[in-house]
Amino acid sequence: MSVEKVNEYKEKKVHRKELIAKERRKKRAWRIGGWCILLAVIVLVGWGVGATIYGRYAAYRASLPDYSINSQVISDYAGILETETAEETSGAETSAAAGDETAAASQADETAAASQADETAAASQAESTAS
Repeated sequence: MSVEKVNEYKEKKVHRKELIAKERRKKRAWRIGGWCILLAVIVLVGWGVGATIYGRYAAYRASLPDYSINSQVISDYAGILETETAEETSGAETSAAAGDETAAASQADETAAASQADETAAASQAESTAS
C-alpha cells in the first residue's frame, strides 16, 4: 500500500463514527422525504377521487324529484284559488284593453301555471285513489 492510501485509511478510521452518523442522517432524511412525498401523492389522489365522487353524488341528488311540502300541489277544496284567478283575469283584461302587453303576458303565464297545477292535482288525486 502506498503512503497516501495508508494515511487515507487512518483518517477514515479516526472519523469513522462521524461518517457513519452522517450517512445515517442522509438515509433518515431520504426516508422521511420519501414518506412525505408518498403521503402527498396519496392525499392528492384521494382528494381528486373524492371530489369526483362528490360531484357525481351532487348531480344525482339534483336529478331526484323534490317531494317537500312546498313542491306538492294541494287541490283547492275551498275554492280560494278560483276566486283569486277570476279577479286577476278581470284586472288583466282591463289592462290588456288599455294596451299594457306585459300584464297580459304575465296573466297568460299565471293562467298556464294554474291549469298545470290543476292537472298535477288531478294526477296526484288519481294516484292516491289507485293506491
